[in-house]
Amino acid sequence: MLFKRKKKTDDTQLHIESIPDESTKGFNVVEICEQMVEAARELEDNRTEYALVTNYLTDIERMENMSETDKKTMNDAAANILTLEKTRSDFLKTKNRISDSQYAQMQQLEDEIPRAIKRLEKNESSLDVINKDLRYLEGEKVQFDIDGEYAKSRQRVFRVYAVLLVVFFAVVVAVCTLMQIVYGADTTIFMLIGALLSAVAGSFVLLTYQSYSDEVKSVAASKNKAVALENRVKIKYVSIKNAVDYTYEKYHVKNSKEFVYNYEQYLLAVKDKERFRRTNEDLEYNSKKLVSVLSKNDFYDARVWLNYTNAIVDHKEMVEQKHELIVRRQKLRGRMSCNVETITRLRREILSHRSELGDRIHEVNRILNKIAELDMEVQSEDCLLYTSPSPRDKRQSR
Repeated sequence: MLFKRKKKTDDTQLHIESIPDESTKGFNVVEICEQMVEAARELEDNRTEYALVTNYLTDIERMENMSETDKKTMNDAAANILTLEKTRSDFLKTKNRISDSQYAQMQQLEDEIPRAIKRLEKNESSLDVINKDLRYLEGEKVQFDIDGEYAKSRQRVFRVYAVLLVVFFAVVVAVCTLMQIVYGADTTIFMLIGALLSAVAGSFVLLTYQSYSDEVKSVAASKNKAVALENRVKIKYVSIKNAVDYTYEKYHVKNSKEFVYNYEQYLLAVKDKERFRRTNEDLEYNSKKLVSVLSKNDFYDARVWLNYTNAIVDHKEMVEQKHELIVRRQKLRGRMSCNVETITRLRREILSHRSELGDRIHEVNRILNKIAELDMEVQSEDCLLYTSPSPRDKRQSR
């Protein structure tokens, strides 16, 4: 409802005490008294609301007749209130950037978060490097295994070559000896050639075998170094990984990018809350300013206009508000006239059956006198509509 009625502090207290519920020739005095009391109460309610609407219309007239300085102050304050209320409304509609628990945690740990982000980014970068190192070392170990197996296989081959060389030399010696014994041939030269060839071949086989033996030892040593280095890197990895996992769990994030994003959202939320706080302060300041200038001009209800700042700023809106109040007051005036007519008609009906009331007449007179104390005037813009008991009714009531 436009310009709602203030809470009443003094309602009309009319009630019917015990009146015997008897009817005389179809005349029920209890029912008529109840109707009169209800009409009287409604009349008082309507009169209160009518006065309220009139006061609001008077406030609009005061607003139109204010000085230019006060008008400017009023319009500026109302325009600021409209803008600030829209800003606050937009803020309240905005979806929370982060959860309340995340906001509270970041607010508590705000000073250490930038350092925590840098540490997390550095640790994540270190983990990437360590993972690459571990993959490289694992590849080196595989390569060492391959090289070691190859060197061992070559050792076995040259071991076979050495055996074959010994067999070859033994065969040459045996053949030469046999030819000397059987044929008496001189095989010295052949034995020297065989011995020379065996020596050269044996040296080559021995040196090659020894080189592969050294390679096996070197590969084994290199693999042991790689394993030791891998173990140290794994220990470092575990230490950094524990620190990273702890940060993830502490700040409820999956990685540093999410951590940075949440922190940025937190900073934006802080700015939003600060802007909201300043908006509320500015809104309170302009509200006090508006109420002050209206109170200065003796407005009936200065604070109600805080809800109708759009009408202050927009003349068309003010015209509509004024029209609605006028229509509302006309309807109230019609209802008040109807209440007065109802009360008068019921009063006359009771007085016309005065002789039939018997012992109930005193209680009925008390109710009639109570209602007679009410102001039965209904105001109009041009005149006063006054309804009062007729002289004959007055004489009968006495």
